[in-house]
Order: sequence, then structure tokens, then C-alpha cells
Amino acid sequence: MRNSTAEKLKRLLIEHSHLIEEYTAVACPDCTDVCCRQKHCLFREKDIVYLTALGKEVPVRNETLPPDGPCQFMGRAGCSLPRWRRPFRCTWYFCEPLLSALHDAPARRSRELSKALQKMADLYGEL
Repeated sequence: MRNSTAEKLKRLLIEHSHLIEEYTAVACPDCTDVCCRQKHCLFREKDIVYLTALGKEVPVRNETLPPDGPCQFMGRAGCSLPRWRRPFRCTWYFCEPLLSALHDAPARRSRELSKALQKMADLYGEL
């Protein structure tokens, strides 16, 4: 069961990553208070279950980096991990500028993303 749930979640993350990235492309490049910090790159128990069910190793957190510094996976073009390999909180968290971008977008796109995020959350809850 976990393996099929993990596969479904991975597929949804891959299929809908472009929707999230449409909004992060608007909100993130000029951000002065980046939320992608080292202290947030923690893989929770369900993240570990998910990656293990997919047969993938959990990325190792660099404990020597300052907790309030940029996430070790943050690169010039955003996260170096594909969305399906990130802690789920990295996909689920929407800061105020990101929420504003979502609010300003066409309603149909916002509803599509909201529906996909709800499906992802439901599957994550099943892990």
C-alpha cells in the first residue's frame, strides 16, 4: 500500500510541479527574506517513509551549516532537488508573496493547483 501511495504522490508532484513553479518564478527571485533555510530542510517521518517506499535514499542534512542560513539544497535557480525528492513541507509552504501571486493568478489555475495540493496532502497523510 505504501509503495503505491508513494508512487501516486511522486507522480502528482512531478505532474504539478510546473504549476507551483509558475508562482515561485513570480514571488521568489526578488525575495529578501528567503524561507528556504537550513533549519527547514528536515525530512520528517512521513518524508522518510515516502522516499524509502520509492527505494530512494533520504538526502543527508549538513549539520555544520548554520540553521538560519540558506538551505544546503538552495542554488542560484532555486532548489537543486527535484520537487518529488524534497521534504513535503517545501511543497506545501506558501509564504505571503507566494499566496499573493496565487491570488492574482487566473482563478482556473489557482483552483487547479489547490486541487492538486489537496490530493498530495491526502496521499501524504496515507503514508
